[in-house]
Amino acid sequence: MSLLGSAVLVNWGGIVVSKEAEYNSWHSKEHMPERIALPGFLRSCRAIGIPETNINHKYFMMYEAERKDVFVSRKYLERLNNPSKWTKNILSNYISPSRTICSVITSKSVGFGGWIGTVRFLNKDIEPENHVEKLKLSVPQTIKLEGITGMHVLLGEKAYGQMETQEKSFRSNQGLNDQIITQAIIIEGLNYFSLEKAILALKQEYSLEESDYLIINYYQIQHILTKQDLIGI
Repeated sequence: MSLLGSAVLVNWGGIVVSKEAEYNSWHSKEHMPERIALPGFLRSCRAIGIPETNINHKYFMMYEAERKDVFVSRKYLERLNNPSKWTKNILSNYISPSRTICSVITSKSVGFGGWIGTVRFLNKDIEPENHVEKLKLSVPQTIKLEGITGMHVLLGEKAYGQMETQEKSFRSNQGLNDQIITQAIIIEGLNYFSLEKAILALKQEYSLEESDYLIINYYQIQHILTKQDLIGI
């Protein structure tokens, strides 16, 4: 199996500490159901960073869609421009938002792993040896590693879906605008140690060095929601 559609919306960020418990309730009980109910949305997830994760990157969220134009559809934009009172309150307390619509270049997984490792590329110009077309060649050997259940390679659509919306304005209330990634690797696994080994292998193979322009984080899944889950709600 793989990601459910040909496009994803990926988000990283943090939340003001005093709002963290409420943020989790909001995201699970209002935000994810609201998004997944929209045409073209297929599955969503939220994951929380391991204990030493910088607060700016504490949460990872991903929304899978049939195709990328779902994220600029009329019904989706209506939601972005008509946020609920709860949404306005939570997004106003969001820290260091990162939001990018991505095309799924390649994807392979067995179900959905309980742990996720993410590698974000922020440089506008990616070296040919680190481009997604090169990185995707590592998927077959990576998913064979012990404890690894999936790997996905994403290409950021930097000029796509970046309209000024009400939700976007509230996300910037803490002083930062949305960060946009160039590309990303998402690895799923059974535990942190398996992910760490898999990402170390990729770092060595492609000479990847962590910096402000190449950010690596590790997360544990908190909640996954699909359209099937909304039946009867």
